[in-house]
Amino acid sequence: MSQDLRDKLASTSIGQWQARLIEQSAHILGVFVESTREDMLRWRPSTNETSSTRSVLEQLGECIFANVRFTCILTGKTPPPPPSEWDTFENAHAAVQQLNESASQLAKIVAAMGADELAHEFMTHRGPMPGALAIQFPVRNMTYHMGQINMIQLLYGDTEFHIDEQFTSL
Repeated sequence: MSQDLRDKLASTSIGQWQARLIEQSAHILGVFVESTREDMLRWRPSTNETSSTRSVLEQLGECIFANVRFTCILTGKTPPPPPSEWDTFENAHAAVQQLNESASQLAKIVAAMGADELAHEFMTHRGPMPGALAIQFPVRNMTYHMGQINMIQLLYGDTEFHIDEQFTSL
């Protein structure tokens, strides 16, 4: 490990580290979305009439909502109710821009969290949880949806794994 990396890790708080992961996850998810064929952004793959799938843009809408929800939870505000429709976007670029904005706002809150806030119990839609766990949910959610979007790409024949340098960097 380089000394520069050691110094960076030694001077980075848990909140700052997780904030970076939130913004990085949003960026990587955005790459997956923007690499999806335009005619497949609203496609809902299905195997039969009971399939309950969501399109790429619907999944992105859910990720934006999750980021907003956790921003509210961590700041003591009441989160808005889930929207009646997840995809309200003009296009993929506009959706990705909203995702990055929601991640940036959340990351600012998370970066400022110290040990007291990380140990504080927050009430979430999944019940009470310490801040150290609550700050992980947005990254886990976005990562989960990266895999779903990759599967949609595979289903329509795109076998390229769409990543950029953010995927392989700290």
